[in-house]
Amino acid sequence: MQDTLRLPPCAIEAEETVLGGIMLDPDAIDIVSVIISPEDFYLDAHAKIYQTALDLHQQNKPTDILFLTQKLSDLGILADVGGKNKMATLIDSVVSAANIDALAELVLEKSTKRKMLKAGNTISQAALDPWVSADEAIQIGEEEIFRISQKQIGERYQLSSARQMSFDLFDRIQAGKMEGQKFGWYDLESITGGLHKSKLEVVAAESHMGKTHYLLDHAYNVMTVLKKPVLFFSLEMDKDQLNTRLLARITGIDSSEIINNPNQHIENIIQGIEVLGTLPWKVYDHSSATTQNIASIVRRAITEFGSELGAVYIDYLQQIPLPGKGLMPYEIGQVVRDIRAIAKYHELPIFLGCQVNRSNSNSENKRPNKSMLRNSGEIFEVCDRLVMLYRPEYYSKDPSDKTIELIVEKNRITGKLGTVTMLADLSTSKFMNMAR
Repeated sequence: MQDTLRLPPCAIEAEETVLGGIMLDPDAIDIVSVIISPEDFYLDAHAKIYQTALDLHQQNKPTDILFLTQKLSDLGILADVGGKNKMATLIDSVVSAANIDALAELVLEKSTKRKMLKAGNTISQAALDPWVSADEAIQIGEEEIFRISQKQIGERYQLSSARQMSFDLFDRIQAGKMEGQKFGWYDLESITGGLHKSKLEVVAAESHMGKTHYLLDHAYNVMTVLKKPVLFFSLEMDKDQLNTRLLARITGIDSSEIINNPNQHIENIIQGIEVLGTLPWKVYDHSSATTQNIASIVRRAITEFGSELGAVYIDYLQQIPLPGKGLMPYEIGQVVRDIRAIAKYHELPIFLGCQVNRSNSNSENKRPNKSMLRNSGEIFEVCDRLVMLYRPEYYSKDPSDKTIELIVEKNRITGKLGTVTMLADLSTSKFMNMAR
């Protein structure tokens, strides 16, 4: 039985027609350059011809057969790609460049499949390596596939005409897609506009000011009012501690009472546990989760919940390990950029808790501001919105003061800034609007 040679996924004729079309039609390269890159060609000769054409185009020079052949000759690679005969064959095989975009899409499709085969080989090697754990192998696999899909999305951005953009914008406005989702914190939402997809909101405060309570009650409202699932990364406390606070929010029982005197509230606790069990609530409690871990878990949650996933909460930034041993401000900025990239790629609102310095402890005005963001001004530059929390009772020691100020220091979405006052019962993690 004779073995047959099986090539990896490729479309040689499509590659040839794309190159011929570039030489035939001066506008063709504008079409294909936003679809494919040199690495998408299967044959190395084709990749070199295409790269040379891109270089000519970048210099505002023609990409016809004469200029392209001369440039390849000047670079000393004309013979490597097949010489003048190869160039003539490419252009002779093309009648027109009318369908060149579809052919470029075919080249891209075959390229993607080759990348998947390569990723599969990497995954197989990781699975066979006795020094790589199963969890590490899974993460390698997820990262390989995610890298391919992310590159696909990144390569498909195209310029849009003003006319088309205006129509698209009107359709989105009319359909209410520009408006954020609101669940009832009306004073804050009058500034922020509510939840917006693909946006990163940093929630910053000193320790014991209420960051986790804020994130938890925010998530609770997304689940109960908007009826959407949420994913919560609890990097500081374990899931039992976090769920005790959520149970307090559900039942209205002080979380310390649930821990210390459960028998006195057992009926309400049982009812609350039943409610908790029905919530679309996923928790990942890992004290040193990296941004790669976060991206992986988000992908898993999307696999389970699909497009219904309402929001992601990360508590909090300073618990995420830095990627290296370089300059701390830059590395923190990189972590925030990575998290914002996750929000944009998956079109999800992400809320990121953040500690601030206590540099104002000796000043008369204790309220936080953007300059207090710990270690990095890049946090402010990268995030789409910054909300800072301040509880007067923390400094006044007046237990009757339940107010909390939500200071919107940055708001890239609507442009509005300002301070909103709400009531906060931290014993039950409940935030309430002030009476109007």
